[in-house]
Amino acid sequence: MCVEQDVARLGTVTADLLECNRLLAAGDATPEVRLRRGIALDAMRDYSGALAELTAALDGPLGPDDLADAHHRRSLLLRRSGRYAEAELDATASLVAKLTSRGYIARAIARSLRGDQQGAWTDTERALLLNPGEWEARAVRGRAFLAMDRWRDAIDDFDWVIELGECPVYSEELRVDRAEALLAIGEAARAVIDCSLALAARVPCHPVSGAHRVHLVRARAQLALGDAGAALGDCFLAAAIEPGEAEVFEVRAAAYEAAGCPEDARSDLMRANDLREPRIVVTPLTSSLA
Repeated sequence: MCVEQDVARLGTVTADLLECNRLLAAGDATPEVRLRRGIALDAMRDYSGALAELTAALDGPLGPDDLADAHHRRSLLLRRSGRYAEAELDATASLVAKLTSRGYIARAIARSLRGDQQGAWTDTERALLLNPGEWEARAVRGRAFLAMDRWRDAIDDFDWVIELGECPVYSEELRVDRAEALLAIGEAARAVIDCSLALAARVPCHPVSGAHRVHLVRARAQLALGDAGAALGDCFLAAAIEPGEAEVFEVRAAAYEAAGCPEDARSDLMRANDLREPRIVVTPLTSSLA
């Protein structure tokens, strides 16, 4: 099903890209064409090309709707590449051009990634004033609450989004977020259930960032319930997915300790410490001699 949908979508996108290329070859380099081409390249996952085209479009005059759209799309691309401060600026520029809920959501996510949870929360509230039914605003607000240790507020938002069922693709990530909050208020059994449902809901064609996290959260919940064996099983699964993540071995060390294996626990703690220590990169000297 996912493959068929992708093929149909890419067929339309490819036709649009070819039309934009034809217009550019004929000398039509208007901002609207560059914007349209940037949208097509983004859909084809040529993110660097899309960023260049959106920037070119923004160098020319655009109407308020297109201007807001171009800044919004560039904000998403900048965020994808880890340029969160620039993403926030573009989201703000999008809002200056036109106030939209998606503009506030884009800025909220950029602010959250920069560590400004208060700012992220404020922007989600503004997004919800413009569109009270916007599920993504509730999801982002829930994550801001989670980062602010407002566990029950986070759970309320995650409950609302999950029960709405508008975005099954991200149901896994939202359930893991809710499991984190449930674990924090002592509801470990419910956290285990949410993690298990998250794994069952995984969409094969949807790449999940931090896919090891669901196993780590469930391992911590299993430990809280006193099931060291189940916790170790999840830790090994997490290690197979993300062998370079220190937290994996910290949680596994706790599971080993609970299972009565202190030597294995110490070994994992040493490995976690090694992964957390900054590495000194030695750059080879280059000679100026010919």
